Amino acid sequence: MPGTGYRVVVPYKDGIQCGDSSGNNSRRVCSHTLPFFLDLQLSYGFHPRVDLIADLRFGVQRDPAQGGGHQFALAPGVRYWLDQGVALKFYVTGQLIYDHTDYTSVNSNDFAIRNADGLMYDVVKNLGFFFQVGWTMGFARWFRMELDTGLGVQVRFP
Repeated sequence: MPGTGYRVVVPYKDGIQCGDSSGNNSRRVCSHTLPFFLDLQLSYGFHPRVDLIADLRFGVQRDPAQGGGHQFALAPGVRYWLDQGVALKFYVTGQLIYDHTDYTSVNSNDFAIRNADGLMYDVVKNLGFFFQVGWTMGFARWFRMELDTGLGVQVRFP
């Protein structure tokens, strides 16, 4: 799923570069667009309404908060389908995130929680298109809040 969004970062210490969109690195709270990313997801439906999921997030665009590197994160969790047996259905997810993006001024490891809400349309039994909106809150390297959105395709094997 390709996507993008918006990020707010609050460093725990003064003088930490956090990539504010104004270009002023001395700001205490930084905000900027979330760099374009690509999420790949593996899932296993162990119940008609519940899937185990694991997302891999690869940053396609350079991240201003890290001096030009790319994001990488792993997000295992669950997806709950609100509707079942219909072509147009809603879902919600709950995930824990391990973010191993290499930042120059802070720890490269971060932990976060994530929720994404989506709407999927199944064209046929094994192919669906979806739109989702998600939020993430990270705590270890600095306090961050991200809002993101994306479009995707899901291919299912029996």
